[in-house]
Amino acid sequence: MDKNEKIKVAITSGIVAAILLILVLFLAFSGKNKNDEKLLDENISEYASLESSLDQNTDSGVLASSEEASSESSGTAEDSSSADGSSTEIDLQTGKTESSTNDISGNSLYSTKAAVLKNVYKGLAVDTNAQLKEMYTYWADNNTEAVRDLAHLERFEAMSYKLSGTSDFYYYGDLNSSGLPEGTGLAVYGDDQYYFGEWKNGKRNGNGTWINFYPEYSNYVVTEHMYTGGWVDDLPTGDGQEHYDYDYTKMNGDDIYVQNAIGSFDKGFYDGKMYIITVDRDQNTEEWFGTCEDGVWMQVVNTHLDKDGKIPVLQNKNDEKDFVYMTEEGTKDNKVSGIIVGEKKAN
Repeated sequence: MDKNEKIKVAITSGIVAAILLILVLFLAFSGKNKNDEKLLDENISEYASLESSLDQNTDSGVLASSEEASSESSGTAEDSSSADGSSTEIDLQTGKTESSTNDISGNSLYSTKAAVLKNVYKGLAVDTNAQLKEMYTYWADNNTEAVRDLAHLERFEAMSYKLSGTSDFYYYGDLNSSGLPEGTGLAVYGDDQYYFGEWKNGKRNGNGTWINFYPEYSNYVVTEHMYTGGWVDDLPTGDGQEHYDYDYTKMNGDDIYVQNAIGSFDKGFYDGKMYIITVDRDQNTEEWFGTCEDGVWMQVVNTHLDKDGKIPVLQNKNDEKDFVYMTEEGTKDNKVSGIIVGEKKAN
């Protein structure tokens, strides 16, 4: 037998051996089919049970703050073993299976930073009283676009910069007999913050609007942060709305960005039923419901923690089985952040 014939025989023998091995393995594993079917039935039953319990949920969902970033999967998952022994995740909210390496349940809400002004105004002259009077007219006419245009002028940013590092504010408007803001008035604080609305005894009380503008050079994803609604003792209290504007090109795909938070507030904290609108970098919006107690968001009723122990805290308005999961720490201290509280400074 020559060399080529020996090679052909060896290859043929190898193929036959491989076929025999495949047959043996097939026979060995075929006995596990009933067990696999039983496991699948158990998972389907558990999913159906959870779905049924969630269908009975008539309460609203809740919202959490941004402590941890994670990926976009939104279901509670359980491990199961497939026929080949590999690990998969069964999403009990959707019934879909995913690779365990890709399953991190829940997203984070974006953590906002306050605007910080830089000394880039080259000693620009500032006439505080005249500038506030100019802006006051537009606020009183409800011309927020004109207010926004003024706030981004260098002379207005320079005015705010003069208050950097303090809790003082410049004021234009009504005063009481003690010379304190009372009635309707406009104030500017450090970090490019403004307030227009009602005052009592030197503090924001009644209805008013606070805006934190962000300078164009800030290179930050947030371009404007606003709260409008009720105030007591300088802090959002009562019914109100928090609003954000963003530079969508600077958004990432991991975080959830709140566009509007509408509901009840107490001393700046979310407190009561809330209606939340979120927006992503493609400018797609989603609506959510929640309930908060003194800044702490509650777990959605009739739900379970995910496999990492995170809490379902945000429920989709259009899909009662769609949640965002957050850490326990992340559910705390939720409020309108960054508001400067201080005393009137002589203009």
